[in-house]
Amino acid sequence: MLLKKTLLIFLSLTLFSLLFTIQRDDRPIESNQTLGSLFINEDGFLVMGGQSLYMKVSGDYEKAKFDKLLNDGDIGQTLLTKNEIEKKKKGLLSLAFDFISLKKADAAPPKITYLGKINYGGSVVGKFKVDGKIAFCFQHSKPTPGTGAKYDESVPYNNEKVQRALYYGWGGQENIFKSSEEDLGIVVTSLVLDRIYSNGGSGKNLKKYDELWDKVINGEVPDNRTTFSKRKLAVSVKGNKQVTESTTFKSHKSNSVNIKVPSNVTIINESTGKKITGGKMIVHGNERIRLEAGMGVGLNYSTGDLYGSKRERYQPLITKPVGGNTQVLGMMDVYRDPDDKTSFTAKFEVRQKKINVQHIDKYSGEVLGKESYTRNIGSSYSFAPKASITKGKEKFIPVDLKKKTGTLGNKDVTIKFYYNLERSINVNYFDDRTGEKIKESKNYKKVRGEKYSEKHPSIKSGEYKYRYVRTDGDKESGTVGSKNITINYYYDKPLAKLGFEKLQIYTAQWEKGLPVKVYLSKKLNYKSSLKDMADKKITVGLYRGTTKVTSKTYTAKELPKKIDMTVPAKYLNVNDKALYALKFTDFNKNDFKIDAAASTLSTDGYAASEKTIKASSSKGNELSYKGVVMTEKTPTTGKVYYERLAFPLKKIEKKKTGYGFMREIDLHYENEIGGSIKPSFDFEVPTRLVDSYLTYKKSGNRSLITMEQTEALNKKQGETSVYDLMYELPHVNVERHTGNLFSDQQVNDKDKRISYELIDGRRKFYTPIWSDLGNYDTKIKSKPMGVNLVKTEVTEQLELYASMYAHMDSKTINQDEVLLKPVYAENPFPNGLPEGWTKKDLDWVMSR
Repeated sequence: MLLKKTLLIFLSLTLFSLLFTIQRDDRPIESNQTLGSLFINEDGFLVMGGQSLYMKVSGDYEKAKFDKLLNDGDIGQTLLTKNEIEKKKKGLLSLAFDFISLKKADAAPPKITYLGKINYGGSVVGKFKVDGKIAFCFQHSKPTPGTGAKYDESVPYNNEKVQRALYYGWGGQENIFKSSEEDLGIVVTSLVLDRIYSNGGSGKNLKKYDELWDKVINGEVPDNRTTFSKRKLAVSVKGNKQVTESTTFKSHKSNSVNIKVPSNVTIINESTGKKITGGKMIVHGNERIRLEAGMGVGLNYSTGDLYGSKRERYQPLITKPVGGNTQVLGMMDVYRDPDDKTSFTAKFEVRQKKINVQHIDKYSGEVLGKESYTRNIGSSYSFAPKASITKGKEKFIPVDLKKKTGTLGNKDVTIKFYYNLERSINVNYFDDRTGEKIKESKNYKKVRGEKYSEKHPSIKSGEYKYRYVRTDGDKESGTVGSKNITINYYYDKPLAKLGFEKLQIYTAQWEKGLPVKVYLSKKLNYKSSLKDMADKKITVGLYRGTTKVTSKTYTAKELPKKIDMTVPAKYLNVNDKALYALKFTDFNKNDFKIDAAASTLSTDGYAASEKTIKASSSKGNELSYKGVVMTEKTPTTGKVYYERLAFPLKKIEKKKTGYGFMREIDLHYENEIGGSIKPSFDFEVPTRLVDSYLTYKKSGNRSLITMEQTEALNKKQGETSVYDLMYELPHVNVERHTGNLFSDQQVNDKDKRISYELIDGRRKFYTPIWSDLGNYDTKIKSKPMGVNLVKTEVTEQLELYASMYAHMDSKTINQDEVLLKPVYAENPFPNGLPEGWTKKDLDWVMSR
């Protein structure tokens, strides 16, 4: 027993010496050290040279745990790698030696390959491979080994500067050299290693030498070992949650672990501020984390085994010549530690109590509803009654709205709120004609026993104020009982808004009555399909003074925007003028709204004047007439429209018998409402002045020669129509030799009395050659024309002052046109006097 304890103490001292010398103090092992990299990982297992060591327990091998090895390890056993499990070493000295020399015992001599010299910038180094890996000479002052040179097995060389030189040098994990700079990289890397190991000084002037040396002094090689600064995290209460201690993931920043927490736990990365509840979080090296949970969480939390995302170890190795004096060679060994893992734990405990909230009917004590809450001990609480509670079809509201507050102790708490039955008061506003809502309903609540009071309000709709009609439903005021209350108010507004837009009265012959046009403005307030629209009536009446001369009655639906009326003849006379007024009558003011500004219109109405306008050129130069054709009235304006006619007056110059003269009417007519005119003129003369061959109308001893329209021009000037018309006497034809007159119709009909050539007589009136001299009354008469049916009568005297042929009884012999003398002056009638002539006639002719 004493021997076993002595051996264990020896082994413990040996192991702890190794651990603290190699790992804890971070001091490099001297160049002649052959122990390899031996350490105890976070879980207490022994690891050497990146390989787990195994111990024999009860005949089987298991991973060697340091404390178990001390307490339960078999005396005399050897710690082995997986490849050495079958090798056994005996004795105390053998155990210690095998443990310390494990790496050496398992290794084989390295294979050295020399690849030749590398020359760059005047510096020459050797290019080597050891066991296929690029290697560098550490001692340039010694000879270069050749291929196949015998060297000891490679052993760890725990020197941080060498580690950084190999990490950043040629072929390293963070090689600073380009692929095209192989020779430079090998030379500079080898010379920097020589400087570290042998204090060599060559090559400092080479390109990138300073850069690599700076990495050797200031660079960093990732330390990917995984552990946490605290692995058993204490839990405390902060505010209203449970919070663990903070722990730091002690590893290189490029390394990370993936930590999973359950749904009721939150992991917080204090370094980044990131939070995750019920999920996974990746935590990188040197990041600080903590856990949080609610006060109601009870949980023994453990991360389980956590493996780093980066498990690489960067171990410098050296090999020394066997019995020779050649250079020491060095290289980087990169391996993964399969047993490098870590974990941490935390224990959360439930720290809550219950709060029971009850909602109770004030009258019956019935529990209307309840809730239960879990709250943290020591936390403040505040509860308010519900805004309302519905139980079946009934609704309850709180008696008061006071909150109940407190601090939760170590016992459960019960809080009670009381409620009263609530009733709805609904006030509706309807159109009495349609039943449709005209205003949003008024809805509010009262509890049983409270008073209420309503009254129909004034409601406007655009320009209308609704008329209140009636109410139904519940009483307008009273005390709220067990039932809801509904009050309905009914209103209406006029079916239509009406007004007179325009009144027009047209001039016409009194016997026919005066045409009237009425224009209405009509704006319906309801659809035409509404029954009231077909039932409610209104009358449009036209008044002459206080007498209603005509009217028309319509329903609201039928009422047109334009109405044609007629002032009956019984109220009229020739050339009648009177004031007429439009009015709405026989209607209910609740059914129709009459625009006050357009409630009535009045204007004069005219019956046709039917005047006869007499004129003569002796009394003026023109005949003219102006008469009203229409009057118009709107609510803001009034206007009178006219017709005008005029034509110039011309004298008939005095004539000799047998001569013709023109007679024409150059009529100008305007009508401001666009009416037309179709005049008809007759030239009236004594029948004895009309050639016997011409057939004109006769009236007693006077003949009427119908004048013909020879020119017509019609145009519009706005609404005004303008006519310029020319009327002349009919065309006549004069027969040579006889002087007989024939009309164009007689010529076309080939009148048998035509014996000689016809000469154009133009549009003239010819008096007979043998007419009596003197003054004759002529007239130009028209038939009724224009809207006012006026007639014109132009009187002119025709003076026959001399004859065409002089004769012996002529009193105007000196003015007569033609004197016929015999060809033979001495004997004008050699064949005897013409029949009917006397000696007196012959003497007269001879005396001329």
